[in-house]
Amino acid sequence: MNSIFGSIDDLFLFCKVAQLGSQQSAAKELKVPVSTVSRRISSMEEKLGVRLLEKRGRELVPTETGKHYYQLLESQFSDLESNCHQLNEHIDEVTGMIRLSLPYRFYHHYVRDLIVDFLLEYPKTQIEINLCAEDTLPATDRDLVLTFDISRADGMIARPLFLAKHGVFVTKSYWENNQTKNIEELDWIRLNDQKNLTYTDEKQILKEIHVRPRLEVNDLDQVLHATVKGLGAARLPVHLVTSDMDLVEIFPDYSFPPRQSYLVYKQRKYQPKALTILVERIIRAMER
Repeated sequence: MNSIFGSIDDLFLFCKVAQLGSQQSAAKELKVPVSTVSRRISSMEEKLGVRLLEKRGRELVPTETGKHYYQLLESQFSDLESNCHQLNEHIDEVTGMIRLSLPYRFYHHYVRDLIVDFLLEYPKTQIEINLCAEDTLPATDRDLVLTFDISRADGMIARPLFLAKHGVFVTKSYWENNQTKNIEELDWIRLNDQKNLTYTDEKQILKEIHVRPRLEVNDLDQVLHATVKGLGAARLPVHLVTSDMDLVEIFPDYSFPPRQSYLVYKQRKYQPKALTILVERIIRAMER
C-alpha cells in the first residue's frame, strides 16, 4: 500500500531501525540488503521533508519527529508482528538481540557464566553488554537494565532483583587513628550519587547528613578499593565485605536504608521470548 510516506514496508523498516539501533541490525533481521534499508528510509524522509533518524554514538536513534512517528506506529506493528509470530511454525524458536546495561561487579560475580551459557544454549541469539557504573534506563525495546532508581521508569516493567543491606566500614588501622563519635568527621569515600547519608541512630532518630568526600567516584569497586587501602570510611553493601579485606564496621547501632535493585525493561504486548527467558534466569540465579 502506497501513501505520501511510501509503502507500508518503509514504515516498518523505519520502526525496525529505531528499535534495533542500526540499519545493519534491521537488515539482518529482515533479511534484506542494508542498501535497501538505507535507500527506502532516505526516500521516506525526503517525501516527508523531515529527518527521522540521527547518529548518536554507534547507534541510530529517532529524532524528536522520529520519536513521534515511532510511538504512533510501533504498537500497531508490534500487534501485527505478534499475530504473524503466532502463525509461524517456529513460534518457540528463541532468537534476537538483547542489550544489557549492568554494573561491573554484578556482571563479573553473578551473571557472566549465565550469559555465556544462555548464548551457547540459544545459538540464534545475540547479547550486547554495556558494563556501567551508573544507573540508566532502557532506551530501546531490546534493553535490559539493572538499576536502583526506578523513579523515572514509568510505564516500564521493574522486576525486584536483590536487596542490598549497608553499613559504614573502615580499616582497623584507620579506626585506631581516627576514632570519633561524630560520623560527619570521618574521611568519606563515596559514590557520586550519594550526596547525603540517611540513617537511624542508636536512639531510633532518623538523621540525614551531607557527606563531604575525600574521594568521589562512579564505580563501587573503586570505593571499595580506596576503603581497603585505608583512605577513609564508606557506606558499603554488607555482602561485598569479606574477611580478607581487614575492614571493620563502625557505628553498628546505626541503621542505613537498604537499596532495592531492579531489572527494568520496556513493556510491550509481544515480549521477545529471548528477553523473557534471560530475565527469569537472572532472577532465579539471584534467588539462589
